[in-house]
Amino acid sequence: MSGIVNDIVQSIMTPGYTAKGVIKLMFYAFYVLFATLAAMVVVTGFNGHVIALLLLSICLFLTIRWFIAEMERVKAQEQAKKD
Repeated sequence: MSGIVNDIVQSIMTPGYTAKGVIKLMFYAFYVLFATLAAMVVVTGFNGHVIALLLLSICLFLTIRWFIAEMERVKAQEQAKKD
């Protein structure tokens, strides 16, 4: 856990996009959210509201992954220009 704490502190002190550990932790939190909502869908008898929450959380997760991939692409382009 100290690796994640160290990563958070380093990301605060460094300008730009640097927090790899924080992103990994966020993805794990999303996986737990998906599992919880999937279990709730079954327990509630396929309640429409819970299904909608599950779909919204999946869309949010995919959007965040896309954004992070775009940030990585921009960072790689900037590195290529410097080299």
